[in-house]
Amino acid sequence: MRRILFTILAALGINFGAKSQTEKLDSGLKNTLKITADRFENKNHAFLINLAKDNTVIIQVLHGALIEQTATPENSFNFSINLTFDNEMEKLAKFRTLEIADDFDYYEFDGIPCYAINLGNDQKKTQKVLLDILNKVYGFENSDIFEFEIYDQGPVRR
Repeated sequence: MRRILFTILAALGINFGAKSQTEKLDSGLKNTLKITADRFENKNHAFLINLAKDNTVIIQVLHGALIEQTATPENSFNFSINLTFDNEMEKLAKFRTLEIADDFDYYEFDGIPCYAINLGNDQKKTQKVLLDILNKVYGFENSDIFEFEIYDQGPVRR
């Protein structure tokens, strides 16, 4: 419900507790991951990053504590990716061909195939994995213009 509220507010141009920027995919992703680490790592706040193209969220990066598959016992700061393939069998097939796909944990949510991975606080690896998925699965170029939205989800409970 909270995510829906943030999406509605963002659609109305109201970014409560959010930072938003528009940049090329590769440089914007690098900057967004750095901003997120600088802003949330020391205080271990949960966060949600939307990578959007043409007002559509393509992929999200989040603190691993926000989903069961990437949570750790200590819930320390990390970059996690959660992919869902609802009625996207072609994209799912492309994803499964990626070398990195084997490192993701598979699960189903309401019959929807999902994959999750916790990449720790490694910004370079997170950027590489995301670019690999966005380029090879979704067909985007590094020069494509994306909107990057960072939402503060509050302190993580241990």
